[in-house]
Amino acid sequence: MEPSRILKFLFGPAIALWVPAALLGAGALQWERTNVSVDAEFGQKEVNAQYAFTNASDSVVTITKTQASCGCTVPSLEKKTYAPRESGQLHAHFDIGSRVGMQRKEITVGTEERGDNHSYTLTLNVEIPQLIQLKRRALLWKVGEKPGPKDCEVIIHTKHPMKIDGVALKNGDPADSSFNFEIEELEANHKYRLVITPKNTAAKVRETCYFTSPDDSEKQLMNFPIYAWIR
Repeated sequence: MEPSRILKFLFGPAIALWVPAALLGAGALQWERTNVSVDAEFGQKEVNAQYAFTNASDSVVTITKTQASCGCTVPSLEKKTYAPRESGQLHAHFDIGSRVGMQRKEITVGTEERGDNHSYTLTLNVEIPQLIQLKRRALLWKVGEKPGPKDCEVIIHTKHPMKIDGVALKNGDPADSSFNFEIEELEANHKYRLVITPKNTAAKVRETCYFTSPDDSEKQLMNFPIYAWIR
C-alpha cells in the first residue's frame, strides 16, 4: 500500500470523528462569562451574581431548566424563550448564612435548541471571611483522670478585630458550670487563649461554650462553639 494511502487510512477516520464532535458540543447560547468569583465582606448576608448570554443561533432557544447544586443558591430568569440574537441574563442569589471559607456552587442550565437538548454549567465561587480560627474546638478528659487545665487558642481576623471579654454557655451560667474558664490575652483584639479546667472528673459531662465580646453586636461568635467534655 502506498504511504499516502496508509496515512489516510490511519488518520482519516480520527479527523472525521473529531470534527463532528466539536460541532455537536457547541450550544446556541454564548455566555459572557460562565464563572463568577466574589469576595464577601464581614456581615454580608447574601451574594448576587449575573450571567449574561446571547442566543447566537438562527433559531429560538428555550431554557427548560435552571438548577443549582445547593439549596442556598437560587437561579432565576426574566423569561425562558429567546429569539435569534436576543440577549438575556441569569441571576443567581446565594444565601451566605453561617458558611465560611471558599464556597463553590454550580448552576446547570438546560435548553432546547433546534429540537435537541443542551446543557451548560455555570459556577459561583464565594470567598467568605472567617471571623475567628480555633486551634482546636474540643477539649477532652477521661473520667477519673487528673483534672488538669487544657487550652484552646483563638485568632481573630485582622479585618475585624474585637476584644474577647468572657465566655457564655449554651445552657446555663458559667458560674454553675462543671468547668472553670480563664481567658488570656496574647495580642490585643487579635489573639487569645481560653484555658478550661474541670472542677473534678468524677462523672461524664459535656458543655458547649462561646466567646463573648462587646464588639460582636451580631453575635457572630456563637457560630464558633468550643466543647468541654469529660467522658
